Amino acid sequence: MTEPDPSEIDDRQHDDHQPDDEPMVIFEFAVPAETLALEQPLAAFPDVVVELEQLVPTNNSPLPYLWTNEEQRPAFRTAVADDPHVDRIRKVATFEEGVLYGIEWADDADGLFDWIETQHEETAVLRARGHDDEWILQLRFPDRERLSEFRTFYEAQDIDLRPIRLYDLTDHMIGQYDITAKQREALLTALEMGHFAIPREATLEDVADSLDISARALSERLRRGQMALVSNTLMVGRPTGVGLGEQ
Repeated sequence: MTEPDPSEIDDRQHDDHQPDDEPMVIFEFAVPAETLALEQPLAAFPDVVVELEQLVPTNNSPLPYLWTNEEQRPAFRTAVADDPHVDRIRKVATFEEGVLYGIEWADDADGLFDWIETQHEETAVLRARGHDDEWILQLRFPDRERLSEFRTFYEAQDIDLRPIRLYDLTDHMIGQYDITAKQREALLTALEMGHFAIPREATLEDVADSLDISARALSERLRRGQMALVSNTLMVGRPTGVGLGEQ
């Protein structure tokens, strides 16, 4: 599946027949680490995956915490502290599979991080994951007009942005894995009926009949649900095409 064309971002705002209840828009994209933050730490520790956590801001920063999958290594913490985008870092907690840091960000001089901070009341950061030499960000915009404003910003800043997926939020997404209610129902029904068991206890047609849909529709729903689960749990920094045209 092809990546979304950024030129499509502001197509709808000029539609005279656009409904008043325009859905929110999800835009997922990749940017070089140098564009956001932690370029040197991510390059020096390519096995480390970091994820920023969004909270209700209390200090003008919507992303005050940094999760990592690395064991506690002083060298990594020192590298983060030396990053020009970071004012201060402190260890909050250590877990079996990673560390949680509190982080205070430096002024970004009108860069991408500064835009995220100034727009956080209208644009939500659903995901910000850094690995190796790039960040994958997923932003939720209240409408296409705000998305178009973001496009104007990153083009003016000459940010090397690579679109991954772009879709309207027309169906409720379940939890943090971006699966729809219909995909969740299909996956759980298939699991409960033994469709994923070895040996298989229920065919695709059996599960489809129980859901009163065609086998083809079920196959599509299962495939997209599985892609969403895998891409949001196991894959980092690779485009999937999940969410394009799927309701």
